[in-house]
Amino acid sequence: MPRNIKEIRLSKKSYNNNGIRPVKIEFNTLCNWTLLDIEDLKQIIRLWIKGEEEKYPQTKNCKGRWMLFDEIKKVFDEK
Repeated sequence: MPRNIKEIRLSKKSYNNNGIRPVKIEFNTLCNWTLLDIEDLKQIIRLWIKGEEEKYPQTKNCKGRWMLFDEIKKVFDEK
């Protein structure tokens, strides 16, 4: 993890009207940008899936993690 990132985690509450807790990146210092490596991105994806499935669990026949998979697949399929 870059030294300017203190923590990557799910926020304690939702900041939008859909009730899903977003992934929060907390920085150690005031900064305008950062570089993320594959491990950082995987941590963000894991937490995104956790937050999404809290609100829309697969056990209730919701799409959950597969919504993210479909969106990532669209990016990979772009020409």
